[in-house]
Amino acid sequence: SSGINAEWPLRPGVYENMNIKRQFTIEGTKYDDLLEKYIKDFDTKFEDKFQLKKKGFNTNQINFAKAAFSNLIGGIGFFHGKSVVTSSKRDKPVYYFPASLYTAVPSRSFFPRGFLWDEGFHQLVISKWDRSISFEVIAHWLNLMNADGWIPREQILGNEALMRVPEEFVVQNADYANPPTMFLPIENILNSMEPDDIIEH
Repeated sequence: SSGINAEWPLRPGVYENMNIKRQFTIEGTKYDDLLEKYIKDFDTKFEDKFQLKKKGFNTNQINFAKAAFSNLIGGIGFFHGKSVVTSSKRDKPVYYFPASLYTAVPSRSFFPRGFLWDEGFHQLVISKWDRSISFEVIAHWLNLMNADGWIPREQILGNEALMRVPEEFVVQNADYANPPTMFLPIENILNSMEPDDIIEH
């Protein structure tokens, strides 16, 4: 295996090699200027939403928070497939219904799939940044609920996700459930909205 070690803050570079006709190319000083603009926009929005500087956190702590948040929101992905489930009512595991899931993940490198317990906490943070993202994510998770009100706690959807999970952890048991952490961001979002906005959504 291979890896990349780097120190924060990173200075990314993007290289294009596509046959697309553009009005101008994003390179050189244009690229640098645009990158600086987006960095400043991000920093401004980050402080506006989380107010860490106002709360007295120092520069190193704020940079750490920005890195952690960027990794969280950058880990949002779209998955599709069928979970394998069982319960005390079944003789053997069966496939759950085919499902799609838009969700953040606990770790892109070690746990690149959705976890119900974790997602409630993820959306507490993401909803402060952009409620519309949380609306989509929460709706996808609620769409996974079966007739008994149960949602498989770990979403191993698709062959790629399946390859990363030891066999003994693949089957999700409907007799066990996670605490309903998704109510935390839902309550937080509702408390931050005006009544007319709630009705609209």
